[in-house]
Amino acid sequence: MFKVLLTLCLLTLSTQAVVESQIQKVMDSKVRQVLSVLKKSSLSQEQKQRKSIVIMDPMFNYQTMAMISLGKEWKKINSTQKRQFTKAFENKMKRSYINKLRLYNNQKVITKPLKKVKSTRITLENYIIGKNDTYKVKYLFFKNTKNSQWYIYDVHLAGVSIVQTYRKQFASFLKTKSFQQLLRSL
Repeated sequence: MFKVLLTLCLLTLSTQAVVESQIQKVMDSKVRQVLSVLKKSSLSQEQKQRKSIVIMDPMFNYQTMAMISLGKEWKKINSTQKRQFTKAFENKMKRSYINKLRLYNNQKVITKPLKKVKSTRITLENYIIGKNDTYKVKYLFFKNTKNSQWYIYDVHLAGVSIVQTYRKQFASFLKTKSFQQLLRSL
């Protein structure tokens, strides 16, 4: 069930920003569209995966997620390496999502109202209700002050940050290996 939760969360990440007043409506719509795709028995698993990514991908800001997950190492790498890492990180997130899609089995999703943490931070909580358990998924949005649009930069599953989890993993990896080795491992 936790893997299904992760899948639904990852479905909602990419770079199609949204204005604050539309975040809840857009996210609710996107999650429901994905659930609808996953229920279609006429689609192959691969078709479901592709369609789900197309639906959800535009909300995520992978560059910000990659930057946070890499931590202080981000400042040490050049712009080419930053682009390479961001793309590799994005692909890793999508592969993880695709692997989790196979676990979907008709869960119900409830979206709670937005919570404004501060002027440039908002959270949105979803509850995924299964037969035996309910899981909380919290989407963290930031406001791009240049265009006043909102983007997802992290997802918390059952209280655990995806980005911070990767940050710890990457920091541990980089204690004994190079950035290029990390890049290849992604």
